[in-house]
Amino acid sequence: MRRFYTDKEIQEKLKNILVLCDTREQVNGNILSFLDKKKIPYTKRKLDVGDYSFMVGDDTFEDVLCVERKANLDELAGNITVDRSRLENEFLRAKARGTRVVLLIEGASWEDIRAHNYISRLEPKSFLGTLFSWQDKYNLQIIFCKPEETGSMIYSLFYYRLRNWLKGD
Repeated sequence: MRRFYTDKEIQEKLKNILVLCDTREQVNGNILSFLDKKKIPYTKRKLDVGDYSFMVGDDTFEDVLCVERKANLDELAGNITVDRSRLENEFLRAKARGTRVVLLIEGASWEDIRAHNYISRLEPKSFLGTLFSWQDKYNLQIIFCKPEETGSMIYSLFYYRLRNWLKGD
């Protein structure tokens, strides 16, 4: 039977989120800088799925929610065209575990894909088709943001997922 928490317990747990950063995530100074500035603790370790997840105390939420971050559309286009099976296998592992994946894409928008505002020769129709298909197939959520917002977005996703989970939602 699942335990429900008091408001006081919830507030205490929300203060103790530890962000997990995958050790393979190399260029993430904008994110670590945000976490440092806000005094949000983080640690680097190998994650099986995604680039970021979180834990509270001894409880890990790696199988609940993870964020797969892409620095720009060209990185994502490369994953679609050259490294597609690796990324899709990661999404399949997440789906098999029941893990919700948020694909966070920095410095871009849906309109940037439509307008082919990226270097790759991947056609916008194929690019969009892949993303829409992945959303449906892997229960993936896609969010676009500015690089300076990424740290805040990641932390907020974890904070509200934990809060809702603790409330039984």
